[in-house]
Amino acid sequence: MKRKILIGVTALTVVLVGALVLGQDRLVDFVIRQRLQQKPDQTYLARDGRVRVMLCGTGSPEVSAAQAQACTLVAAGGKLFLFDVGDGAVHALAKDQVPINQLTRAFITHYHSDHFGDLGPLINSSWIWGRKTPLEIQGPVGMNQVLAGITQAYALDEGYRAANMPHLNAARAVARGVPMEIQFPAGQNTVRVYDQDGVTVDANVVVHDPVKPALGYTISYAGKKVFVSGDTEISPVYFDAMKGADLVVHEAYATHMVRRAIPQLRALGRNFEAEVTERTIAYHADTVALAKQAEQAGVKHLVLTHLIPYPDGFLARRLFVEGISDHYRGKLTVGADGMLIVL
Repeated sequence: MKRKILIGVTALTVVLVGALVLGQDRLVDFVIRQRLQQKPDQTYLARDGRVRVMLCGTGSPEVSAAQAQACTLVAAGGKLFLFDVGDGAVHALAKDQVPINQLTRAFITHYHSDHFGDLGPLINSSWIWGRKTPLEIQGPVGMNQVLAGITQAYALDEGYRAANMPHLNAARAVARGVPMEIQFPAGQNTVRVYDQDGVTVDANVVVHDPVKPALGYTISYAGKKVFVSGDTEISPVYFDAMKGADLVVHEAYATHMVRRAIPQLRALGRNFEAEVTERTIAYHADTVALAKQAEQAGVKHLVLTHLIPYPDGFLARRLFVEGISDHYRGKLTVGADGMLIVL
């Protein structure tokens, strides 16, 4: 009897273990299927008269909770335009299911590393994942130098991948971006750099001394206007670029918070950090000064990005916008990574 019971228990154990293994296999297969079904979001390529603006990176050079440095995606008329591509931007775009192999053009505002640090991975990744034509990269004078350096840096990687994948070897030209340097006629601060299928992009001079030139960009489509500032202090030089805009994505520097932090840094003996922090104030956009210019320009919706200091948490975000409502009556949004705005 005992032997029969033991045999029965053993058999039941085998059945249960088998069922568990089978169930585990089914669970693993289910997870794999779910992952494989995640595809790029083709909504970004819709031709529905809407403009979609996604903040793929709201950080800056400082270490913060931001998933990526400067990066803004604008989708309009079935086209995808990327403005700046700082560190972490490519992963952020993938996370938000943006079809990066279908980007129309990338624009760089200036050559601080936090605005183009992921340009190499962007070109490389879009080539690997099926881009059909070389990606056009447009920016201030200096783009030829930047892309030449990226091409050299990625030469070994390109060779290895091309040797392993015949289809990549056949598309070697796609592994290198096409540099397009923006030139301004004498006396002009604005120049049109894209005009196709009802979508226009204008490059606008901004003020980020000693960085020259530094640019912002104005995108227009279906009666809607979006301005992306890049890095700049507040200046009337680009007032017209903001004027009447439906949406302005603008760098923001909470000077009132930074100035309170500087003496505390010195008190802690961190004089080097205090000096570096103080030097950054002059060439960024003070939030209150930005509010005043946005109000004067009639901006309908102001979105803050490239946030310094990065407002991590509810209280910090409240402190960050202190004083803005005293001068700006339009809609205000403190940007966050992955935020999507549809116009």
